[in-house]
Amino acid sequence: MAKHLLAGVLLLVLTACAAGTSGGSRTNPNLITRAEIDDAGPSTVYDLIQKLRPVWLRERGAVSFTDETDLVVYLDRSRMGGREELRNLYTNNVETVEFLDARRATNRFGSGHVNGAILIQTRS
Repeated sequence: MAKHLLAGVLLLVLTACAAGTSGGSRTNPNLITRAEIDDAGPSTVYDLIQKLRPVWLRERGAVSFTDETDLVVYLDRSRMGGREELRNLYTNNVETVEFLDARRATNRFGSGHVNGAILIQTRS
């Protein structure tokens, strides 16, 4: 009985260890890292997001004809504008791209972030 219990525990431990080192690391759904950028190849930031995290670009909230409800883009902590700015930025000098949902973006930057914010950090 003790051998069967020990064998069961050992099997459980080995299974847990194998699952933790299965070769694929979990990706953060709100962050694109430099490694992911390198794997995706050169492109605009818009195309990178469309390929890796397309849900970030989905419209949320009220529909408006003003930019007040657009996704807000920040480059190295400076507000750049709306989602169209992503088409003018290339990934060759980008370190990370992060998405903040509307609540987190509003808490950090104030109102006007109905569709959230994209924070782009360039390489130092």
